Amino acid sequence: MAKTIKVASTEAKPGEKAFGYLHVGHLAAGTEVRIPFQLVNGAEAGPKLCLESTMHGWEPMGAEIIRRAMLRIDAKKLRGSIYCIPLASPMTVEFGGTIESAGLRVNPVDVLDMNRVWPGKKVNGWLTEQMAHALWTEIVTQCDTIVDLHDGTGSCDEMPVAFPQGFPTDPGRAVSGGVADGTGTFFEGKQLTSQFLGDMKEKIRGMAMAFGSPVIWWRENPINPAMLSGQCTLNGIVALVAECGGGGMIDYTIDQGVECLLNILKYLNMIDGEPVLPKRQLMVSDYVVYRSLEGGFYLQEEGISLGGNVSKGQVIGRVIDPLTSAVREECVAPVNGILVSRRIRMPINPGGYIAHIANTDAVIWERENP
Repeated sequence: MAKTIKVASTEAKPGEKAFGYLHVGHLAAGTEVRIPFQLVNGAEAGPKLCLESTMHGWEPMGAEIIRRAMLRIDAKKLRGSIYCIPLASPMTVEFGGTIESAGLRVNPVDVLDMNRVWPGKKVNGWLTEQMAHALWTEIVTQCDTIVDLHDGTGSCDEMPVAFPQGFPTDPGRAVSGGVADGTGTFFEGKQLTSQFLGDMKEKIRGMAMAFGSPVIWWRENPINPAMLSGQCTLNGIVALVAECGGGGMIDYTIDQGVECLLNILKYLNMIDGEPVLPKRQLMVSDYVVYRSLEGGFYLQEEGISLGGNVSKGQVIGRVIDPLTSAVREECVAPVNGILVSRRIRMPINPGGYIAHIANTDAVIWERENP
């Protein structure tokens, strides 16, 4: 039987939706620090799923994907409960000004990246750590599964892509990774065994395949406990990192992202219906995040399209001098692959995103869907 769920003072009875704010504190001039959330409590008991987005303010499109997806959920027909955190780090959205986007990756109050301080701290913690602690204790740890949504930042569009985290199943090699300067993290999760790690790894892989993105990047690295997905994994919460959309704009990828989220609910048997899948899915073990060496104006080469194929050595764009038109950098694809993300913003500084390319010479799994 379903039960009432609660976060802070906000409750949702079985078959109901509710909205609330998680109070964290106040800034120097009295501005309240609060994090918005939505609860969708099914009329029937079932899994507890967290949908989280926008730890980085230049990646807000997951919030729109979550909003649209929840409009399609009837709480009276839902099995289980959904805890939505669409704007995990609100001040990174509120305060912008970078060349890459209208938001920030770090919290301007303490210049910390929320995805490097999990599970946060209440006592002797920076503001970002206190925010992470509130989200961790009040929401995340109530859930069995989480989808951590990101996007192509303010400079790039991006098709849906799943980033499942693989890791060594040897407990002695499973965990590593640092934290931001001046912060601390801890792990008080489940006792690590090869069986536990192997089971978690398979559950994450299954989630990635069910998400329904055309491309899946399977990464094999030790778990970083300072990242939300890593801390969740170590505590037995199945975490899938995914990206979709970008450029701060509404385009067709947003509705594709909605279908991917609903695929997860179908996979968990929280809602009825057949998954909406692309004609072909592939998983790669190599994925290039391509950044510029030079600054100037970026001009995309004609014929380059999101989701299109590129060949190793193919010119995908150029960085030019905005005054003289001299080519400062010719940007060429370093691998044969699929253009998962591409730059759509013209001004660029050194290190700016040019493209994300899935290496099609490194396919480790593929599936044709009817």
